[in-house]
Amino acid sequence: MKSNFGVAAAAGLAVCLTMMTAPPSARAQMDRGGVEVITNGPQGNPGDRTDAPGAAHNLRDSERYDATVRSSAEFRATREREECGPIDDERMHAECLATFGK
Repeated sequence: MKSNFGVAAAAGLAVCLTMMTAPPSARAQMDRGGVEVITNGPQGNPGDRTDAPGAAHNLRDSERYDATVRSSAEFRATREREECGPIDDERMHAECLATFGK
């Protein structure tokens, strides 16, 4: 009688390799109440990347923006329209404009 052990072993190996190399689409966990919770695994934020610009870059951009608002009337007017224009409340609109030095 001929054995199919080789074929079964090869098939089993293929299944194992597929399971090990395929990324899991969801993970099941049990919470404290015994309820199964399905998650997509860890979620990252853009700031978690090692190539993220960082605080120094953000500070430079902020200083550059403030300098441009002070030096360019056209840029300041555009930003005022975009940031303060949609505000209907008169007091809040005035407070928004005040942030631009008016």
